[in-house]
Amino acid sequence: MSACTICVLNFKGGVGKTTLSVNFAAALANTPKNESQNYKVLLIDADAQANSSVFMLGEYWKREIFPNPEKSLFGLIDRVRKGNLKKIDEEDIIGEFQPGVRSPVFSSEKKILPDGSSTYIDSEVYWPNLHIIPAHYNLISLERDIRYGEDGKLYISSFGGPIQYFELMDRISSYIKEYYDFIIVDCPPNLYTMSENMLYFCDNIIIPVIPDWLSTNGINWLIMQVKQLSQRYGNRKKEIRGIAPTLWNVRELVFSRHIRILSRSIELWRRNDSYRDLLGRCEIWTGLQRLSSVNKSIESLRPIVDYHSSELARVQVEIMTRRIIEWKEE
Repeated sequence: MSACTICVLNFKGGVGKTTLSVNFAAALANTPKNESQNYKVLLIDADAQANSSVFMLGEYWKREIFPNPEKSLFGLIDRVRKGNLKKIDEEDIIGEFQPGVRSPVFSSEKKILPDGSSTYIDSEVYWPNLHIIPAHYNLISLERDIRYGEDGKLYISSFGGPIQYFELMDRISSYIKEYYDFIIVDCPPNLYTMSENMLYFCDNIIIPVIPDWLSTNGINWLIMQVKQLSQRYGNRKKEIRGIAPTLWNVRELVFSRHIRILSRSIELWRRNDSYRDLLGRCEIWTGLQRLSSVNKSIESLRPIVDYHSSELARVQVEIMTRRIIEWKEE
C-alpha cells in the first residue's frame, strides 16, 4: 500500500510547523503497525531554514550536512534538475536500512550545563523506523535556479522531455511511496517552487495555526491558494484534513474565542460546493498548547514522545497522531 503523504503547511512563519512535523513523525514511528514492527516513517525537510533537520540530527547535521549540501534535499533536487537522478533511493535518505547500523536520527541529546554552556551526549533511545531527507540553506537558491517557461514546463533530460515544474518531487518518489507507511513534509512558510512541489506530492494537508486574529484570518487566504493550486494540478485531489492550534493557553479566553471563529469559518467554506472536496473531512484539533515541556523538547533536541505517557504535551501529540493513523486505514 502506498504511503500516506502529509504536508504540514502554513505560509505564516512561527506557527509550530517544525514542532508538529518532527513530533508527528516521531510519534508515528513510535506506534506499532502490527505485533512485530512499528510504522516506517520518512520526514522530508523542505524548508531552507533546516530546523527539522537540526532538531532530528543535532550535531550530525552541522558536521555532515552543512558542509556537504549535496547530501540534502537541495542536492537531490539539483541532481534531478540537471538530469543526473531519476529516482530517490536509500543513498539519498538518512536512516537505518541495515539492522544494527545505528542512524544519527535522534541519536544525541543536548544537555545544558550549570555554567550555561551545552554539550551533546549519546541517547539511549533508538529510532530505526524514523528516517529523514534533510534540508540545507542552499534550498533557497533553487527558487532562483529552477527556470521554466510561461507554460510552467522545464526540460529534464533524464525524463526524456518536459514536465511541469511542480512535478519534480513526485516524479522521483516511487521508492519512498512504496517503502514507507507515512511521509511527513515540513514545508517552507511561502508559496514558491518548493512548496508547490510538496503540495503536488502530498495528498493530505495539516495546517498549524496560532489562534490569534492575524493567524486565523490568514487561513482563509491559505484555503483559497490551495484550491487554486489543486486546479492547476489538474484537480489532483488534495484534502485539508487537520487544523492544529498551537502555542495557545487554555487560561487565555482570546485563544478559545479565535478557535470558535476558525470553526465557524471552516464550516462556511465547507458549505461552498467548490471547496467541499478540499475541506469535507477537515477537523479542528485540540492541537498543542504552549507548554514548558514543548520548549524543553526543542531545547534538548528530543521528541515529545520521549516524555512520560501522562505528560500533557505527549497526550496531545498522540491524540492527533491517532487521527493521522486512521487516514492510512481508510
